[in-house]
Formats: sequence, structure tokens, C-alpha cells
Amino acid sequence: MTVQRQIRHKNGTLVAIAATLQRPSGTVVDTTSLTVKFLMVSVQGTTKVAETSDNVTETDASAGEVQYDFQADDVDTAGTYYAYFTTENTDGEKDTFPAETGDLEIIIKPNV
Repeated sequence: MTVQRQIRHKNGTLVAIAATLQRPSGTVVDTTSLTVKFLMVSVQGTTKVAETSDNVTETDASAGEVQYDFQADDVDTAGTYYAYFTTENTDGEKDTFPAETGDLEIIIKPNV
């Protein structure tokens, strides 16, 4: 996964955040048999969006393509956040994407 930065305005829910889940080696993760969730934390470490599968869509599971549709509460506070997608298999084994903190950054600007 390459570093991705998304800049949006406070309360902007129209555009989803999309990602292709990849291992550090660049291998795409097939999410067909996995549960995919989303979470978002502030740069200070405070949870903004608790880990959830709600509003997560696997747009092309075999290609590791997923997206999260923001809800009003997710984008009601200006600031900088780190977003992650997590996967879990039927044995309960989990993985987090991106592997590096800050590789999926969401900047929410105050309304003008």
C-alpha cells in the first residue's frame, strides 16, 4: 500500500476512502474469505471511528480493493487522523493495513 492522504472538509461524507490491501512486500490480499473492518484514530491516538465492518465495502475482493463510507459522526471534528483497514479470518487471526502508521492519513479541515 502506498502512502495515501485524503483531505476533506468537516462533515463531508460524499466521498468514500478506498484502498487496495497489500502486504509490505506488495502482494495484494484477497479478502474473499475475510471479514474487513475500518478504524480511524487521531494523531494523538484517540479513537475516532471504532473498529467496524459497518459501511465497509469490498469493491473487488480478489484484488484486495475495499472502501469505507464515512458517516456524519466520523467527520464532525477537524484534525489529522490515521485510518486502517483490518482483516480477520475464520480462525480469528487478524492483520492490519497499512502496516505502517500514517500511511493512510485523513485530514479534516474546518468548514469555510
